[in-house]
Amino acid sequence: MTRSRQNNQNKTCPSCGAPIVSEICAYCGTATGLNTAKADMEYPVLECKSVTLNFWTLWFPMIFTGAFGVPGLIILLVYIMVFRNYILLLLGVPFLLVGIITAVIILRTIFRYIKVKSHGKIIQGTVYGYINDSFTINNQHAQIVKILVQTSKGPRFILYPLGTTLKKYGINDKIDILVYGNNYMICKNKEVISW
Repeated sequence: MTRSRQNNQNKTCPSCGAPIVSEICAYCGTATGLNTAKADMEYPVLECKSVTLNFWTLWFPMIFTGAFGVPGLIILLVYIMVFRNYILLLLGVPFLLVGIITAVIILRTIFRYIKVKSHGKIIQGTVYGYINDSFTINNQHAQIVKILVQTSKGPRFILYPLGTTLKKYGINDKIDILVYGNNYMICKNKEVISW
């Protein structure tokens, strides 16, 4: 038994007094305040590829496509039209390859986004907590939201990388998720208020 599990068993739910092992009490549904990193994984975790179009998934690779692909293409054109110098060709090919690879990454991201938007199924999940991602933004860890979803094989967790340091959702919040294969996208809140 790990130390985190022993620590979890010593704590009780502030609402009903039941022993807590996760971020939401299994008995009364109250947020327990338990840190997600110390919580037990009560259910299996589904492989999750988040599909979002933001700076890190679209514009950041586009910077590399322009910065490396355009000079590589110019060097290749100069080689074809002006100089037949193999050193010039060897210099341009790595630039062109980086540009092509980042362009493929951008196109793959856009293709996955379109597939999920057009063919995805909406499911509802419950926010259980947050885990620090492996990368940082301005010396703060980006966040991964832990979401409980109901599947045909029973409850499962998905760990959805947010790509931001913000904890956008509250514990026990219900959120809609578009699912297509193992691609997931959190739906924007489309609440309309009538006055």
